[in-house]
Amino acid sequence: MMVSLGEQYRCPKGPQGRLVAARMNRHHEKLTLWGLTKITVGSTFVVLDVGCGGGKTVNRLAQLTSHGKIFGIDYSPDMVEFSKRINKTLIAENRVEIVEGSVEKMGFKEAFFDLVTAFETYYFWPNLSGAFKEIRRVLKPGAKLLLVNELKYGATPAKVVEETRVKLYPLKEIQTLIQSIGFIGVQVFTEANSDWNAIVAEA
Repeated sequence: MMVSLGEQYRCPKGPQGRLVAARMNRHHEKLTLWGLTKITVGSTFVVLDVGCGGGKTVNRLAQLTSHGKIFGIDYSPDMVEFSKRINKTLIAENRVEIVEGSVEKMGFKEAFFDLVTAFETYYFWPNLSGAFKEIRRVLKPGAKLLLVNELKYGATPAKVVEETRVKLYPLKEIQTLIQSIGFIGVQVFTEANSDWNAIVAEA
């Protein structure tokens, strides 16, 4: 049975899902590069990319951590396999690891990561508070969370919201939620003449 386009954005699967993943890898490049300017990625960092999708961001992060390791997690089995193919060489070098799982309940140990990134994905999480609590659990004290998105509450056309089945929140509301969970130094960034936005927070 053909999965709707909206569901493919939420959880890509099958041939259509792979096409969506390849499109996202291309379409998100400039947004990803912009978002990464908001944080510093150390050469020995252990990094987690939540909702790694097509795997291109994992690959890009690996270029910034020459002596670290990048983990990607996605709850679509097809995207895990897609991402593994994109990062085949890096996986063989033990510089990248891709796993299947949910952001609300990850199998990583406490205080494991120097950085957690999430590009174009929070608006698919069914339990936003639970996801941020779990992210904080796996971050080292003082480590950073980076959220980057091109959709924005109150700005993204209703047709796009309906088509992609996202749930958008005002940036101030996300900032307040993150702070209530215990993150500090929460910063909100927006890009002029676009809906691009980023949030950086310290565990």
